[in-house]
Amino acid sequence: MKLPEHGANPNDVYSKLGIAQPTQLLDFSENVNPAGPPDAITQMWPSLLSKLRTYPNPEGEPFLSAVADYHSISPASLFAGNGAAELLALLAERYRGKCAIVVHPTFSEYEATLLAKDVEIVRVFASEKDGFKLPLEELLDAMNSAAVLYLCTPNNPTGIMPARADLNVIIQHGAEVGCEIVLDEAFIDFVDESLSFIADITNNPHVIIIRSMTKMYAIPGIRLGYIAAHPSIIEGIKALAPHWNVNGLAAHIGVACLQEERYREQAIQHSNGERKKMTRFLTDHGCIVTDSVTNFISFTLGAGRDANKLYSDMLARGIVLRHSQNFRGMDGRWLRIGMKNTADMAVLRNELEKWFGQYSGQRLGWLGDSHQVKLDTIQTTPSEKLTFISGGVRSGKSSYAEKLLVDEVRENGGRLVYIASGVATDSEMQVRIERHKSDRSTDSWTTLEQPVKLEEALSFIQQGDYILWDCLTTWLANELYMGWESGKPCIEQPGCMELKETQLYTTIDALVSLAAHLVIVSNEVLDELPSEYAETEIYSKWIGRIHQVLVKKASTAIEMDYGIPIVWKNERQEVTQ
Repeated sequence: MKLPEHGANPNDVYSKLGIAQPTQLLDFSENVNPAGPPDAITQMWPSLLSKLRTYPNPEGEPFLSAVADYHSISPASLFAGNGAAELLALLAERYRGKCAIVVHPTFSEYEATLLAKDVEIVRVFASEKDGFKLPLEELLDAMNSAAVLYLCTPNNPTGIMPARADLNVIIQHGAEVGCEIVLDEAFIDFVDESLSFIADITNNPHVIIIRSMTKMYAIPGIRLGYIAAHPSIIEGIKALAPHWNVNGLAAHIGVACLQEERYREQAIQHSNGERKKMTRFLTDHGCIVTDSVTNFISFTLGAGRDANKLYSDMLARGIVLRHSQNFRGMDGRWLRIGMKNTADMAVLRNELEKWFGQYSGQRLGWLGDSHQVKLDTIQTTPSEKLTFISGGVRSGKSSYAEKLLVDEVRENGGRLVYIASGVATDSEMQVRIERHKSDRSTDSWTTLEQPVKLEEALSFIQQGDYILWDCLTTWLANELYMGWESGKPCIEQPGCMELKETQLYTTIDALVSLAAHLVIVSNEVLDELPSEYAETEIYSKWIGRIHQVLVKKASTAIEMDYGIPIVWKNERQEVTQ
């Protein structure tokens, strides 16, 4: 089911999902100032009624001059518009038929408006593995052949503000290669006005700034924003805009808002305080939270907990979070929370506490089977795109898997991706890893080295990839004993591995949905097993259990014995011999 592209559409969400809407709702999917519009707007409202009888100023006055004074720039460098949505649509015409870079995850309107103008989109992804930091080198390279780069500063939905040094490098490179830079500063007034690049546009005529009045001043209903850029760019945008594109009420309300310095200070203080409390709460419950600097955060639940289930469960409780289904690079696995008033934030934490509570108090499955999830309850419909290969050490399983995929790519085309779970903990392992690297060096493999979590690999995978994940047993050992140094390994925490197992199957299903073919390689259950330790017995049972599930989920299951494939299951068209 396709959900609304933006937040602040709770009625539409309930309608599309077919969920009965509770009488009372708390909408955390939108991210405007919870304080509501400044009191000055209420006080001046009666005087605004007279503006209904006259046509507005075609330049957006008196708002335009107020913005010029606020930023100490010339009105010739400003254009007022009917909200950022209109500004983005007008700006996209400037790049019709050209090439634009969009850094994901980010605001969906950039691509929506650009694609409407037949702009070629080059997508660059900030990796969640790196905390969604800008991939600077990749961006600089892409800029060499692009007309424009769109950046959200701070970014929506992550709330992360790119480093000033990185932005300076990008802007300088843009001047050198003729690539314009569009900076969307819709949320920068929740951070620090001194971080805005508006003061620098005189020296950087290739930089275009978009600002919104909606978020800080809680006035989404009147639609008001502005662009700051070189006068020649402003003139081009003016030529495209309809007459009277800023209504008279909005123009006067905007002036009053810019005078509200104390209001802004209070909004920043409130946002910072609630964001820190919410971040601490979520991290205490095992979530990963973006390093946001503005009035919202995004988070992912970690192993074993389903973001879509949390989203739907909260809807049933009258709480609307922002999904990430249309944020490329987050793909539904993250949720966003806009900061609201203190009471509403407390309600949200209370409801989340109850939800997280369902995962506590469980007993570790192999230490006591009363809470063990039954194998027949796990989704195991075989997929023709999944192959499972097992075998002992030096049985030839990895080489066989590599050749299987290499042959398919040579025949069909595509990208070879190697997800390497192996860590060189000793000299023998180092030799084995280096041997596999050497074997892959001639076949153009894209290698993802040692992802701490398998799900971290998802953002790097492209549709139609041929993927080899090697090796499952290393993943299991890492997960079972994670936290050993602190004295709290997963193997001794109630319910810990059950959660990791659930996340594993969810991630594998996601990889299969993207891949042309996914091959998973694992050691045999009893391979080199020192059985005198209870922890090793638990490890053995877990790997055996996971093997059973993967054999069911795969269309092909192979055991390697001294380089010879023994095919136990084959529902694919052919198996390489």
